[in-house]
Amino acid sequence: MLALPVCPTLSAAELQDTIGPRRAPLLLRPRLSPALLGRLPAGVARPRFDVHALRTGILHLGCGVFHRAHQAVLTQRAIEAGMTAGRLPPWGIVAASLRTGSALPALKQQQGLYTVLVRGPQGLRAEVVGSLREALHAQWDAARLQQVLLDPQLRLVTLTVTEAGYCLDPGSGRLDWQDAAVRADCHRPWPCTMPGLLVRGLAMRRMAGLAPPVLISCDNMPANGRQLRQICMDMAALQDDGLADWIGRNVQFPSSMVDRIVPATTEADRRCADALLGLTDAVPVSTEPFSQWVIEHFEGPRPLWEAAGAVFVDDVAPWEAAKLRLLNGGHLALACLGLLAGCATVAEVMAEPLMRRYALRLLIDEQQPTLPPGGPNISAYAHELVERWSNPRIAHHLERVGRNASGKLAARLLAGLRLNLASSRPAPLTLLAVAAWMRCASGHDPQGSALLRSDSLGDTLCRVGREAGDDAARLVDGLLSLREIFGDDLQRQPLVVAGLREGVRRLQCDGAVAAVGAALAHAHRRRTELTPCP
Repeated sequence: MLALPVCPTLSAAELQDTIGPRRAPLLLRPRLSPALLGRLPAGVARPRFDVHALRTGILHLGCGVFHRAHQAVLTQRAIEAGMTAGRLPPWGIVAASLRTGSALPALKQQQGLYTVLVRGPQGLRAEVVGSLREALHAQWDAARLQQVLLDPQLRLVTLTVTEAGYCLDPGSGRLDWQDAAVRADCHRPWPCTMPGLLVRGLAMRRMAGLAPPVLISCDNMPANGRQLRQICMDMAALQDDGLADWIGRNVQFPSSMVDRIVPATTEADRRCADALLGLTDAVPVSTEPFSQWVIEHFEGPRPLWEAAGAVFVDDVAPWEAAKLRLLNGGHLALACLGLLAGCATVAEVMAEPLMRRYALRLLIDEQQPTLPPGGPNISAYAHELVERWSNPRIAHHLERVGRNASGKLAARLLAGLRLNLASSRPAPLTLLAVAAWMRCASGHDPQGSALLRSDSLGDTLCRVGREAGDDAARLVDGLLSLREIFGDDLQRQPLVVAGLREGVRRLQCDGAVAAVGAALAHAHRRRTELTPCP
């Protein structure tokens, strides 16, 4: 867990008194800017360096809330830890957005400054981050981005563009040659996809005789560094075999694993930041106290990220697996069951004692046995996750957690289920989570609409749900037949089919909380039966 600067916290009542019922008109408060850092209240942490003097050495693709609550914060800590004899390490960040949105103009107006609101169970802390020195749009500011890519001081490129930004073919794990944007990037004057931009930048540095930067993926994908290397090699090979060979020999792609809960910014967050700063901040981010970054070793200069709590390892795979199965898998299970129970946020789900017990038993009894050796202490990690999910100050909405769940199910829940089946270990809690997804994704509310509305397979899932009606067996069989989600093996597993049918029936007849209670009782009986007598 990363250390945060100590500063006063406000209780909920004190904060409400500070904010008042409505946000004050913007004209009454000047906008957050480097010139006004000295006006911040003593309780608000701010950069311990001159932000104007900070030179840039990192390009980040993506200006989203996660990067601003995670990598940018750790980089600020690293810069502060690396200051010696008045010398400022050259690790300022240039962030380039690949999509449109309201955050980019505001970040430009605030000269890269923004507030991080750290919401812990005991109170709220605020910190202004100054490591992000410039915000660009990859297309609108193409000329400036080219200058950044050709800067000899550019040492690192980090990414948070989501899995969709990698333009992967899900079947092969290679670059999707059929993607029209990928094909167009080979010919257009300036590329628009992430693979196209990276490969164009590497080609420019090769032509200029400059060393390539290290490319670090921070996206929530297993082996993200190796996947990034593959798509860059594939993209380069479409254009120039010599460039692909140069990238393969010269560019480092360490994998990394990131972890921090960062909900979408709300108007309440903006009002809160305004009240705490006494200035207007249009782009604050809200997050939890916990933060983790695990990075594979690489050669070359870098910030002192370990001084901010980052961990450098030879192989990030065990850490990735723990996060994917426990945090992401547990999150998805809670989202589906919570929506069926009428909850809106993860914290609301965890306030129900049976759900809290379910979460811990799912992680320890069914997910832990499927993990490879190495990585974190799993028992401690599972208990820590339960506490993090229970934080009432983080409004992590279940609908957001469950977005595009059909594409997440395989890695987060089904992979562990298959490993348990292969070892003849019962997994009733996992089966109930999958059954809950089936109910949520295929239409559950009184109007027959899906509770998980944002899904690339939404039309197909709802069609299966309409055709099945209240027939649990037909719903399970129809969804298991979707090979793009379940493959072709699980529908041939009698225990899986029976467990899912029973789970759907219990959810239909008894509700989510009662179904969880029944699954916990069943899991306890199975553990007792399998425990050898002394």
